Parts: sequence; C-alpha cells; structure tokens
Amino acid sequence: MQIATGRGGPGRHRPSLLGSATDEIQRGRELEERVEQELPALLVKRLLGEGQTAEVAHLILVGLVGGLVWRTIPPLALVLWLGSVIAATLAGGFIRRRLVSPDLSPHYVIRTTRHVVWVGSLAWGAGAAVAAPGLSLQNLVLLLGVFAGIMAIATEKLIADPPSFYGSLAGLLGPLSIGILASGHTPPYLLALALVVLFAAAMVVFYRRSHRDLLTQLRTAQRLAFSEQAVRRERGFLDTLLSSAPTAIAALHRDGRVLGINPAFERLFGYTASEVMDRDLTELVVPESEAVAARRLDDEARAGRSVVTEAHRRRKDGSLVPVQISSTAVAGADGAILSLYHDLTDVRRTEQALREARDLAERAAQAKSAFLANMSHEIRTPLNGILGMSGLLLDTELDPEQHRCTELVRSSADALLTVIEDVLDFSKIEAGRLKLEAVSFDLPALVDSTARLLAMQAFERGVEVACDVGDGVPRLVRGDPGRLRQVLNNLIGNAVKFTPKGEVIVAVAPQGMGDRETAIRFAVRDTGIGIPADKLETIFEEFSQADVSTTRQYGGTGLGLTISRRLVRLMGGELQVSSVPGKGSEFWFTVPFALEAGQPPGPRATPVTLAGARVLVVDDNPTSRRIVREIVAGAGFAAHDIGNVEAAFRALQEAAVEGRPYRLAIIDIQMPGRDGFELAALTHRDPTLAPTRVMMLSAAGRRGDGERCRELGVSAYLTKPIARSELLEAVSKVLSGEAAERSARLVTRHSITESRKRLRILLAEDNPVNQQVAATMLRKRGHQVDVVDNGRRAVEALGKTGYDVVLMDVQMPELDGVAATREIRQTPGFAGLPIIALTAHALVTEHERCLAAGMNACVIKPFKPHELFAAVEGWELPAGGGAAAEAAGSSEAAPVDLAGLEATMREAGAEEAVGEMLARFVQDAPGRMSALEEALAAADADRIRQAAHAYKSAAGTIGAARLAGLLKQTELAGRMADIEGAGRLLEELLAAHHAVLAYLETLPGAAGGSSHR
Repeated sequence: MQIATGRGGPGRHRPSLLGSATDEIQRGRELEERVEQELPALLVKRLLGEGQTAEVAHLILVGLVGGLVWRTIPPLALVLWLGSVIAATLAGGFIRRRLVSPDLSPHYVIRTTRHVVWVGSLAWGAGAAVAAPGLSLQNLVLLLGVFAGIMAIATEKLIADPPSFYGSLAGLLGPLSIGILASGHTPPYLLALALVVLFAAAMVVFYRRSHRDLLTQLRTAQRLAFSEQAVRRERGFLDTLLSSAPTAIAALHRDGRVLGINPAFERLFGYTASEVMDRDLTELVVPESEAVAARRLDDEARAGRSVVTEAHRRRKDGSLVPVQISSTAVAGADGAILSLYHDLTDVRRTEQALREARDLAERAAQAKSAFLANMSHEIRTPLNGILGMSGLLLDTELDPEQHRCTELVRSSADALLTVIEDVLDFSKIEAGRLKLEAVSFDLPALVDSTARLLAMQAFERGVEVACDVGDGVPRLVRGDPGRLRQVLNNLIGNAVKFTPKGEVIVAVAPQGMGDRETAIRFAVRDTGIGIPADKLETIFEEFSQADVSTTRQYGGTGLGLTISRRLVRLMGGELQVSSVPGKGSEFWFTVPFALEAGQPPGPRATPVTLAGARVLVVDDNPTSRRIVREIVAGAGFAAHDIGNVEAAFRALQEAAVEGRPYRLAIIDIQMPGRDGFELAALTHRDPTLAPTRVMMLSAAGRRGDGERCRELGVSAYLTKPIARSELLEAVSKVLSGEAAERSARLVTRHSITESRKRLRILLAEDNPVNQQVAATMLRKRGHQVDVVDNGRRAVEALGKTGYDVVLMDVQMPELDGVAATREIRQTPGFAGLPIIALTAHALVTEHERCLAAGMNACVIKPFKPHELFAAVEGWELPAGGGAAAEAAGSSEAAPVDLAGLEATMREAGAEEAVGEMLARFVQDAPGRMSALEEALAAADADRIRQAAHAYKSAAGTIGAARLAGLLKQTELAGRMADIEGAGRLLEELLAAHHAVLAYLETLPGAAGGSSHR
C-alpha cells in the first residue's frame, strides 16, 4: 500500500472549486452593483404599497375636519376645500393603481407619484389657509392635530421618496402657517405658529432617520435574497457535481459516521444512501486487516494533511475492490472528512494485460532472435563453402566463360550474405539486444580502409572515391569500430550505387575535443541521382527506398539505412540527410568517442632537407585535388594544384625556367582528354624537367599501369583513396633519394613493405621490458635481433658476429652506451657501422654528446614504432627527432596507460607481446625499487641516479607516466647529488610503484606471481 500525504488543513488556503479569492471579491462587487440596480424598484414598491391605507385615512380626516369647521367657515368654501381634497385623494388612488404596471420605469412612477402627493398636500394646505382666520384658537389647535396625523401618514407612505415627503410637508404646513399669521399676532397665535415650525423640523429629522433605515433594510434584504440565490445555485451545482461524479464520494463526521454519499459510491460498494447514513464507514467497507491503517489515514486527514493511498475495500456482497483513496478535511466543518474512492479494477486488469503482453513479446523476441541466429548459422555454413570454393576456383586456370560464371556465383553469394547480415542486425536492434563494443582503434585508418574497399567498385562505374580526414582527427579513439565501419560501408556503398558519374567524398572532421572525449562528424557526399524532398525520411524506414523502382534497378533490402540510423543512435548521434534531386546527396552524423591516452603522433613532419619543397598536384577532380594539396601542404611542402594536363605542363616548364622547379608532381591518371600518363610522358621527354619526380595516383590499379610507369620514369604509383600517412611516407621516400634515379624501382604501397632490407640488429639494453618492446617490434618487421644487457657485452658480441645496425642504450652498467660506442669506433672495421642511441633524454646536449661519441642518430624513449623503424632502416628522420618526452607527474585515472601501450605495439604488429611485457615488468619492478631504496639509505648519489634511471626506462616503456616522472625527478636529484631531495620523493615513489603493480596484477596474464611490498 502506497501513501502520499501533503499539508492542506482547514487553516491553509486552497483554491475553491467555484473560484479563487479574487473571484470572491469580484462577486462581492457585482452583488453590490445588483443591489443598487434593484433599489429604485424596491423603493417604488414601498411607495405604492401604502397608498390605499393612506387614501382611506385621508377620507376619514376629511370627514373629521368637516365636522370641526362646518359652522366656522362659509359652506361654499368648506365644500370647495373638502371637495378638492376628496378629488385629489380619489385621483391619486386611481393614478396609483395605474402606476403598478411593470412596464413603467421606476423613475416615471416616482415622478408621477410626487406630483399626486404635492397636489393633495396643497389641497389640504390651501383650504386650511382660507379657513384659519375664521377659526377659534381651540379649533385651530384641533386642525393642527389633524395635520399632524396627516404628516404621520405621509411619513409612513412617503418614506421611500424624500422629495415627495418634503413637498407634502411644504404643501401642507406652508399655507397653514400663512393662515395662522393672518388670524392675528397675539401670543396664542404666535405660539401656534412656533409649534408648526417645530413640528416641521421634528418631522424632517425623524424622516431622515426613517429613510436611512429603510435604505439599509432594503439593501440588506436584497443582499440576503441574492446570497440565498447564490447559495442555492452553488449547492445545486455541487449536488449535481457530486451526483454525476464517476468517483465514489463519502462525507464523514469527525467520528467516522457517514453524513452523505453520492450515486457513484452506491454503485461501487452496493449500499444505498439510507443503509449507510449515520453509520461508521470503516465498519462497513474496510477489511479487518486494514482497519487500523484506515483509521490512521482518517486521523491524518483530520490533522490537516491530504492523504492519497491505494488499498482494498469491501463491497456489500463481501468482495474486495482495489481503490485509490483520497481523503481531506473539509474546511470549517469541525473535523469532517471528504473521502474519494477511485476504482482501480480496470487499471489492474490493464497492468496485468500489459505484463502478459510484455512477457509474450519478450518470449517472441527471444524466439525470433534464436530462430534468426540459428537460420543465420545454417545459411552461413553453405555460403561460406560457396564463397571459399568459388574463390579457390577463381585462382585456377579458367576459360573466360567459366571465370564469368564463377564470378557471378561469388557475387550472388556475397549479396545473399549481405541480406542475411542486414536481417540479423535488424532483428537484434528490434529486440534491443545489439550491444556496442568499446575498444581502441585507429580512426583515420578505419575510414581509409573502408573507402578503399569500395574504390574499385566505384572506379568501374566511373565514380571516384576520395577521403578527406581533417588534421584534428585523433588517431586512437575508443568505440565500436565494427559498427562504425558497417555504417560507413553502407553510406559509401549507397553513394556509389546511386551515383552514375562524378565523385563520392568521405569527410571526417572534429566537432569539438575535450580532455577525455571528442565529437567526430562523418559526412558522405555524392553527385548522384539525389532524393526527392518528400522521401528524405521514408528512406530510413525498414524495407523502404526512395522509389518503388529503386530495388528492382539497384538492388538492396531496404534495411541498410534503417540499420545505420539505429546504429548511429546507439553510438550517441543522429543520421541525417540533405539532397537535391539530380545533383546529389549528403548523409552525415556526429558521434562522440572516448580519447585514448597517449595518442601516437600524426604523420611525421617534413624533414629539414625537404621543408618548403615545391609540389604540384594535378587532378581534374577539385575535391581530390584539394585533399592531396592540403595533406602535402600540412606536412611543410609548398603545394600548388592544377586541374588539367596542358596547364600543368606549362606550370612545370615555367617553374623550371624561373629556376624554381617543382621537386614532385603528383598526377592523377584518370582525367578527361589528355590523361595523367600523357603528362608523365611529356615530363619524361623534357630534359629541363629532369629534377622533377613524378608520382601517379589511380582510382583503381589496372594491369599494365606499373610497367607503363616504369617506362615513363615515374617514381611512385599509389591507388586512391590514399591515407595521409601513406601518401607522406611515399612522398618522403621519393624525395629523399630512394627513387632518385628514373630507373629506380617503382614505389608502391606494397613495394614499401617488400623493399625493406632484412637486417641483423644488435640491441644493447639493460632493461628487460625495453629489451622486449624493441626486439618484438623489430622481429615483427622481419629483422633478426640479438639482445645484450650492457655495453661490454655489446662490444664482445660485435667481435663475434657481423651486425648491420646496433641499437645502443646510453645508460647501462659496466660500460655505458657512449663509452661502448667510442670503443667500437676505435676497433678496425666498425667505423661505418650504424650505431643508434636509445636515450630517455630529449635534450640537445644529450644528442650532441651521442653524436660526438660516434653514434649516427638518437631515438628517444619511449619510442614509437615508425621512429624506431626509420632509424634502423635508414629513413630520413624528421626535424627534432619526432619523439615526445615522457610526461612527468601525470595524473591519469589508471596508473598505466594500457591502451597507449597496446596501440603502440599494434602499430608495430606485436600486440600479442603486451601481456608478456607486463608480466616481465611485474617480476622485475620489486627488485628495482629495492635497489633504489638501498641507494637512498646509503646516501649514494651515483647509485640513486643509476637505480632511478633503470627503473624509469621500464616504467616509461609500459606507459606508467606518473611513476616514470617521479623516477626522472629522482634521477636528476641523484645526478645533482641532492640526496635530501631524492629522499623527499621516496614516499610518492612507493605509492606510485605499488599503484602500478596493484593495477597490473588485476590484469589477466600480467601478474608474474612475484610478491611486492
């Protein structure tokens, strides 16, 4: 049971269902406006309501006055006076009854009533003024009493309209006062006049109070009437709302007794209202097992908290129903509770149905995956046989028809295998079972190899494939190379398939790089048939293509782009497309990759002797031309480009005449009109262009191209797309003298490897780990390597065996590398032996010291494979040596840059030796650390230097950067006889030493079984 509570007691403001506080204020204003609007009608009703009684009273008073004065005034005057009063009274009664009509406005009714009242009052007053002089003082006083009665009647009748009252008072008492003055000025008459004035003033004061009270009474009564109407309306609204609400509602007294329920409660629980009224709801619907919890929830609701929970409640028939209960206290109801019960029966059924459907779907997905995997295996087995045997058959002597049929069999099997792979991948993605790997790989090499695989197919269609990998793209990243290759292969393959002519460009560029991660943008552009705008999203749907005829014309399952988009999403990106029909398309995506520590260097810098050498790039395709130009320009060459043979030949001749000849012309073979071979022939025949070397590029190697290149004196022949490093290595070989003679062997991708000499090498290195790294790299390269552990043994080995090259570590026991080299140079017959220094010092002074001792070159440890190979095999080294010094004090997450070590050995083709190297390090490290500790304890600066140097070299080689950095500091301290400074580093050294060993011993196959402290 889940319970949710929240503050919401009676004292806490909550929005009303019928409106907010602002709405209440607005309704109050509207109420006052309505009261004021209704007030004139209420006053008219009051004004007309007392008319009949006043008329009868006036007629009675007429008789009374006639009896008082009939002997005092002439009969004619009496008849006129009383007749006019009677006439005015009767006319007023007639008019009053006519004014009761609802069609008349209140203002008209009041105005007319005033005139009637004023006429009647003047009739009384004028007659009294005429009769007063003839009346005795006693009769005058009686007349005043009658007039007082008339004013009392007027006060009650005219209380709703002050102008009517004041007019009546003036019309009645004004003429009477005149008549009293006309009767005489004796004190009794003056006293009578004063009484009249005082009476009038008193009547005004009394009337004002009565009128004000009347208005207050009418307003209050009207407000009450309107409020009662609003209450009845709101009560009706709430009754309707509660009655029609689908949720069961029960109002409870503070002690739990039912005050009321709605029809939905009756339907849910089966009780009628009469059955539950005034009964304890907990006893009626709460199962015994939940009674305590239910009462606790009621207590929380009474305490002012809104409670929401799910539980079971009992119906009248005893069955249980799952409900969601919401309880809250009713504001101002002294502990009353409102409880709502929402039936969860359908929700529970839906949840159960969803669970069953999910389980069924999972079982179906598992069954589908198992079926597809099994079918894939069953189909792959015979397909592998078909592919393998057809491949073997194609290597035999076949006549043209047999060869064509066998090629058809193999291509059909390849197509079928592609369909199987697509369907299997799609099923894995659909089932959510496709997982991405996270391994280290060379990103530019992957892009280059993927494009190269499809270049031949593109060339056969007259389409050129070019790779444009930006300078900032890192070499080593961590991700899933197989899936990335699959996406690129699909996009490039589609571009080639749907491009009848033109080019396909694969562009790779960084989109932002951090310390540990980089975002790479991949784009595949073509000049093909394009895609209509309304089909740009359809092409990503499974089994769909841009046009129904596409599958028939171009083939394919329609799954490739669907799989590619989903793979890109799994990698953290989004595959997008833009296209113009008839002009081509571009597919692109950006995905993040983790950066591998210890990035290998990019293409070697241009050697000092070649820096600024002029290179001309000739290609009709502007994109390919730009890519090649940017590669060679980025390496330090002065690169220019031209798009046709005629202009290129003129440029070559003009440069030669000006005395600034191009050192190299990189020429594309396939060009419209005069092709690259014609330009090579022109260059070959022109003696002024003898200094210019020629390199040919071809979108696909064809039979006879190599022989034709040799005939034309071409120095190198490479196929496109060409990797940056491969192009620069070939350029370096051509210009550095390896292909200086026109008759020299043609430099190709394969000849670079095939032409390497198999050398016998002597490696003098005292550190076992460094021994293993260098020896493994060189042996994988095809060289024979013998290893000795100090300079003395190196000298002895040279006396016994002839070696082509010596790799000499500078710091070794017994006889260091510099002393050993001097001794070797003094030995007859070894003056020209190449000796290459291995040193951890990147200082210029160290290099000069080695060269002065007779060494030919220096390789800085830890070295990269291409640096070691360049030195051993005689390549021209780039300016500055090209090696990076070890990073001291690095704080990598792992104590050892294992990925960097693996990448280095992979570059040398010796990745399988990593485990053995690490095991050897684990075995030797404790002894080396002990030797350093003993040297520190003995305060022997020279021993400290030697011990730190020996251990530093091994640590740097395996990628333990922090440990190597601390050892370097210790070595420098020993070199400077700073015993105290070296001692201060000991604690950090031990911590780094133990961290490295602990890390390595967690790796499978790395632990050597030795213990360490």
